[in-house]
Amino acid sequence: MNRKWQIGTGLAGTLLFALAPLVLTRDLVTALFFMFIFVTLAANYDILGGFLGYINLGQGAFFGIASYTTFVLIIKVTSLQGLDPYLIRLIAVIGAVAATVLFAVIFSFPLFRLQGAYFAIGTFGLVMLLGQLTLNFPSITGGAHGLYIPKELYLPLRVVYYLGYALMLCSLCINGMLHRMKIGLALKAIQESELSAAAAGIPIFRYKLFAFILSSIPSGLAGCIFVFYTGYIDSDTVLGHDKTLLPVVIAMLGGSGRLLGPIVGGIIFRGIDVALKNYLLLPIPALGIYGLILMALGLFMPRGILNAFQRKPLKRASPLLEQELGTANLSSRDRDT
Repeated sequence: MNRKWQIGTGLAGTLLFALAPLVLTRDLVTALFFMFIFVTLAANYDILGGFLGYINLGQGAFFGIASYTTFVLIIKVTSLQGLDPYLIRLIAVIGAVAATVLFAVIFSFPLFRLQGAYFAIGTFGLVMLLGQLTLNFPSITGGAHGLYIPKELYLPLRVVYYLGYALMLCSLCINGMLHRMKIGLALKAIQESELSAAAAGIPIFRYKLFAFILSSIPSGLAGCIFVFYTGYIDSDTVLGHDKTLLPVVIAMLGGSGRLLGPIVGGIIFRGIDVALKNYLLLPIPALGIYGLILMALGLFMPRGILNAFQRKPLKRASPLLEQELGTANLSSRDRDT
């Protein structure tokens, strides 16, 4: 694909999304806002999934930790009279990001002792644990009734739309930089073989920790933006199955490991979701949509949409096999002569 065409398409798409709130209805703008949130989660899932090959079902944990921390800090800070709402939001966001990073650091030690499916199960169990904790400490988290923030701290839809859009673009830019930086190559080397990467002098755990923290920060910021728009959270809202499964579905749908995979997957998934619920009026629950898409992917495009149109490079035969084939060819030539 021509590089100028790629740049032109990217700029056109950026401009269209930037102008969308000026021409679209409120419902469609809201749908795009939630798409930005989930594409952000998917792009940051892809840091572990695409570069390291880890299936992280706990991306929603960062979202939930930041959301609850934002609420708790808002409640504490607003008890101090006379503070500007912008300052209250800033304090809450800084505290939420710090809590998210601390959470990632603490749980990276036990989680990265797990491999393959066990890592996925461990991260999913972490989300379930957080969900139970929010229900068991209602004095802090509001329990099943949830939490509300003061109305003066709400942000209008157009503001959160552009904040979510900027966060999504930043997440995609981070992924793009990783594809071109040495650390991205090191992460891919770890995915291919941890033993070979360690033998080459790559600090395995340090790079895994870096990737885990890097994926946690934008996901936490997405939780903060979500809070300032909805004004309400509970366990199901920020730690539900959609925050756990949807980032994986979007990344796999677009093509895990590809820069534009999350945005392609997000546009297609959100388009299907909106069409089914708002226009076709089919009462299909969200989990049913995720299941249908995953089944279709497994059957027809196991590597995702973008990877389906990329030719898979032929793997080189092992040296021993090449030697045997060469010997066989020589012996057949000798017989012919």
